[in-house]
Amino acid sequence: MMAVQNIRKTMLVTGATKNTGFAIARRFAADGWNVVVTSRDAMSAETAAAKIKAECPLVDVLGVVMDPVSVQDIRAAFAAVAERFGRLDAFVSNAANLGVGMSVLNSTEADWDAVMNANARAAFFGVQESAKLMKEGGSVVFISSCHAAKSVPARALYTISKAALGGMVRSLAVELGCLGIRANAILAGAVRTDRWDSLTDEQVQERRDRYPAGKESSPEEIAAAVAFLCSDAAKTITGAEIPVDSGIGVCLLQYNKDWIANDPYNVKYWEKK
Repeated sequence: MMAVQNIRKTMLVTGATKNTGFAIARRFAADGWNVVVTSRDAMSAETAAAKIKAECPLVDVLGVVMDPVSVQDIRAAFAAVAERFGRLDAFVSNAANLGVGMSVLNSTEADWDAVMNANARAAFFGVQESAKLMKEGGSVVFISSCHAAKSVPARALYTISKAALGGMVRSLAVELGCLGIRANAILAGAVRTDRWDSLTDEQVQERRDRYPAGKESSPEEIAAAVAFLCSDAAKTITGAEIPVDSGIGVCLLQYNKDWIANDPYNVKYWEKK
């Protein structure tokens, strides 16, 4: 009897040199997947890949340079995946432009392009290339945000771009289901990243007091949710936006007009005549 070859699954995660993206790559490597990590910086991608390879020497780890706003870069990155592995089983779109300080009234055309290209266009064309390599079906996961469903001042472009991912997930689930490809999004919120490093203990506690769960998610907890969505345990979950947000999304927060009125981006539009 001919032995059945055990082909190791392969995944790609964008923006995977630190924080959530790196945690996702580590989790999949630990689970026995071949892993492709991308970064705008070639050295950062190679360094992250080397770290993961050192932890998980039995899997193949590839670092690829890719600017998510460049469709040409996206296609080149997936060509490298095709050459190295010949297949892809999961695509995780994690890289994002946070769009901090970009409100409805102060955002420029350049701001719009920067945020929408990084957060929405990159995800779309990443899926387009992924689908070509998912010969036996696969899973697509977008790292979206609680901002997709709720809004705060001075983050309009970020909110719009993440809300767009919801429509994209539904369209992908419908159009790619016949290929055995599932598509879902994680609505992440309150994730402990290096952006928290400058906070005092009091500021951290102030944030935690706003969360029904009483604590922020770790990158590893986001990675666990992604791993579940890419596993056979979730083979009937598609077209979903799943919150991993410490309960932020269920809170009806008080609308703070005074905060908006004092926002330097909006003050002249909100002051009373």
